[in-house]
Amino acid sequence: MGDPETRVGPGITSREILFPMLIDGKVVGALGIGIPPSSLNRGRTTAGDFVLMLLISTLIGLAVAILAARSILTPLGNLMDSIEEFGNGDYSVRVGIRGAGELKELGDSFNRMALTVQETFKENLQRNRIIDEKLQELWEIYELMRKVTLNVEFRVILEKFLEKAQTLSFSSHGQIVLQNRRNHRFESVMSTPIIGIVTQDEIENAINKCFMSKKVVQIVSGILSIVCVPLLSGSRINGVMLLAKNDAGGYSDGICRFLETIAPVLASLIENASLYEELADWNQHTKNILASISQGLATVDRQSRFLVVNEQFFAFFAITEFNSTKGNFNDFCALITDKKFAEQLIAEVNAFNSRIFSEELKQYKVRKIYEYKHAEQIRLVAVNLLPLISGQEIDGCVLVMDDVTEQKKIEQQMIETEKWAVLGRLAASVAHEIRNPLVAISSLVEIIGEEVTGELKEHAHVVLGEVHRLNRVVAELLSLVRPEAANLKKSNLIEVINELLLLVRHEATRNEIRMVKLFPETPCIALVDPEKIKQAVLNIVLNSFQAIVRGGKVEIEITRQTHQTIIAVRNDGPIIENSLKTRIFEPFFTTKHNGTGLGLAITRKIAELHNGRIEFDSREGLTEFRLILPDGEVNA
Repeated sequence: MGDPETRVGPGITSREILFPMLIDGKVVGALGIGIPPSSLNRGRTTAGDFVLMLLISTLIGLAVAILAARSILTPLGNLMDSIEEFGNGDYSVRVGIRGAGELKELGDSFNRMALTVQETFKENLQRNRIIDEKLQELWEIYELMRKVTLNVEFRVILEKFLEKAQTLSFSSHGQIVLQNRRNHRFESVMSTPIIGIVTQDEIENAINKCFMSKKVVQIVSGILSIVCVPLLSGSRINGVMLLAKNDAGGYSDGICRFLETIAPVLASLIENASLYEELADWNQHTKNILASISQGLATVDRQSRFLVVNEQFFAFFAITEFNSTKGNFNDFCALITDKKFAEQLIAEVNAFNSRIFSEELKQYKVRKIYEYKHAEQIRLVAVNLLPLISGQEIDGCVLVMDDVTEQKKIEQQMIETEKWAVLGRLAASVAHEIRNPLVAISSLVEIIGEEVTGELKEHAHVVLGEVHRLNRVVAELLSLVRPEAANLKKSNLIEVINELLLLVRHEATRNEIRMVKLFPETPCIALVDPEKIKQAVLNIVLNSFQAIVRGGKVEIEITRQTHQTIIAVRNDGPIIENSLKTRIFEPFFTTKHNGTGLGLAITRKIAELHNGRIEFDSREGLTEFRLILPDGEVNA
């Protein structure tokens, strides 16, 4: 109630008292009390009557106000309770307001709003369920991809996918059929045991339908459900994934969507895995080919980086700990012990790479032979350089290293054999023509020497000596070129060499040469021709006597090694120059004024006759010849 207002009545009442009705500060009506004129007149007479009437009127007004308030406040209270419940999340609450007016419209508006919110909430719940399903699918795909990417083995990838598809679809049978890249036939590459109710014909029919349509095919037969998902990579079908279960309800849309989602992923992985396997096969073939090549092979680009290199290339230089993916060609050459050879190799590769830059030089190649010294041995190494062609470009060079030491030895042996063959033919054709006149000359000179005296007799002796010398040369030449066989027998090499030293003892004493014997304490038995071995060692010893000055030393040592015996003759004479080392075993090559140049050539022939060899080293203050003979009946 507000403050009352008094005004003059319209005639029925002489006075009216108006009381305004307020709700939340807003005037919604008024309560009026009128006083009739008669009552007014009578009221003038007594004040008590007026007060009584005022109290009655007040009570009536209060009753009316209470009734009005209940008719307005009750719906408002219901509306406020509903708003509070709605705010707490109960979107199904509704407000019931009877009658008409603003409260009715307000309640209807609230009900419409609550209905709209409830429907929107239901739609959001549905969307959330779909999103949850998608998130679950994505999580399953993530887990599947995480497990698969840890392996590149083809069967592991298929096994993981099939296992995941069976688990999520509650299938009891799974099978993956793929197209063979080589024969283009479709073959089952992964399968779980077939459940009893599924027949092979049903499986093949479902797979064929999927191949033909390139779409998901679902078949329900009795209590059996089968689904086939094509494994598409682009427009090409690589295979089919089949799932089956004992459930006539078929596969849900969510399961089918999940299978359709992972199928392209599986198809791509199959494609990549197949390519990886092919690449791995080619890579293994390449490694096998490189490992089968006896030469060292490496490819080097223009930045001196290794592209391909085989193990023989590293073994060639006895380098085991080198990572070709981290170190370049120059780093590798820094590890080569022979620095001169390493510098030559780097210079040759750099010069080749700087020159090869156009198609006109695709046929250009370089082959050079260098000396490579390792572990006190000198080897001959052939360096071959070829362009590394990639399409229309030249990316670098192909480096092939080949040890041609033995090859050069064989070539030299072939040259020597040809020389001996020519010399043999020459000796065979000339020896007879020389010896017969020598016999006649020798006989006549002897007769003349007996008949003359004085200076002529001395001349006859000189001529006779030269005839004998020439006859000895012819005999040595025939011995050198004539095919011979060794008369092998078990001999004690210590005894053979001791007999030899008795023959040269006088010559050694005359030249004040000290002989030193280094023999083992036990007999050294070998299958040899003792006379020929004696001749071979004698030639070396006599050469040593002629090489050293008066008062020098000659050592003879016999050593036994695994499957071979070595007779070494050392002297302390001057070094043999490098220019002479390659010709020292040539027939008729000598540095002595009265030498024939056949001694060492005969020694080498005797060594070869025993399936052995002769080697020598010469440095300042020491020259050593080694006659190496194999043990046992190998000599035969």
